[in-house]
Amino acid sequence: MATSAHLHLSDEKQTLDSKASDRDCATTEASASDKTCTISISGGLGNQMLQYAAGRALSIHHDCSLQLDLKFYSSKRHRSYELDAFPIQAHRSIKPSFFSQILSKIQSESKHVPTYQEQSKRFDPAFFNTEPPVKIRGYFFSEKYFSPYADQIRTELTPPIPPDQPARDMAIRLKECVSTSLHVRRGDYVTNANARQRFWCCTSEYFEAAIERLPTDSTVFVFSDDIEWAKQNIRSSRTTVYVNDELKKAGSPETGLRDLWLMTHAKSHIIANSSFSWWGAWLANSEANLTIAPKKWFNDPEIDDSDIVPSSWHRI
Repeated sequence: MATSAHLHLSDEKQTLDSKASDRDCATTEASASDKTCTISISGGLGNQMLQYAAGRALSIHHDCSLQLDLKFYSSKRHRSYELDAFPIQAHRSIKPSFFSQILSKIQSESKHVPTYQEQSKRFDPAFFNTEPPVKIRGYFFSEKYFSPYADQIRTELTPPIPPDQPARDMAIRLKECVSTSLHVRRGDYVTNANARQRFWCCTSEYFEAAIERLPTDSTVFVFSDDIEWAKQNIRSSRTTVYVNDELKKAGSPETGLRDLWLMTHAKSHIIANSSFSWWGAWLANSEANLTIAPKKWFNDPEIDDSDIVPSSWHRI
C-alpha cells in the first residue's frame, strides 16, 4: 500500500510541476486590454483562493483575461500574497507605489471602468452577467460563483506537494485509513477584537458532536493554529492524530500550504467557520466524503450565510 501511495504522490508532483511551469508564463503583469476582469485580492490564503476562483470563473465565462489587483499587500504586512504557489491562470499587477496608485485611479476614471462590488454573503446570480472590462471586489464565499467550472478551479487551486518527507508520509497515512481532517481555527477569532465581534469561534461542543457522527473506525487528524487548545479541550472518542505536533517533532516546516495539501487527502472533514478548511474539504472531492460544518458562522444573526456551505455538506 505504501509503495502505491508513493507512486501516486510522485505522479501528482510531476503533474503539478508541469502546471507550475505554465503558471510562471501566465502570472505576469497584464498589458492594457479592453476585455479584462480585474479582481482585488486580499486577506489570507483561503480568501485569496475564493477571490481568484470567482474572478477566474467570470473570465472563463466571458473568454477574457484575468488580472489580480494586489494593492492590499502593499500596506497589510501581517498577510502575504500566496497564490503564486498554485498553477493559476492570471496576470498579476505589480504592487504599486503611491504615485502609481494615483495614476492608475486617474486612468481608470478616464476610461470609466465599472466596478462590481459584492453586496452580501448570498450568491448573486447576476454576477455572470457582469461584462468586462470590470473591476471586481468582494470575498465571494460560495461555490456557486465558480461551480460551473469546478474541475478547472480544482486543477488550478491544487496545493503544491510539500518538499519534506514527513509531510508526504502523513499524506499516505491520511489516504490509507478512514481519515477525517478536523480544523480548529482560533488565532484572530480569539485575539483580535474586531474578528472576535464578527466571527463565531467554534466550541469544543461543536467538534465533539461532529466527531460522534463519524464511523467508529475513523481516525481524526487535527489541524490547528492552537494545537494545545485542541488537545486540552476537545474530547475525541475516535483515534486522534495531532498533525501539527507530529510534524513539528519530525522537522517538517509548518506552512498553511502544507496543511491545506494534507487536508485534501482526508476522506471526510470537520471544518471550522474558516475559508481555509472550507477549501481543504472542497478540494478533496472524495467519493466517501462526509463534510460537517458549523451552523453558526457569524455572531450577527442578521447575516445570511446560507450560500457559504455547499448543499451536500452537513451543518450542525
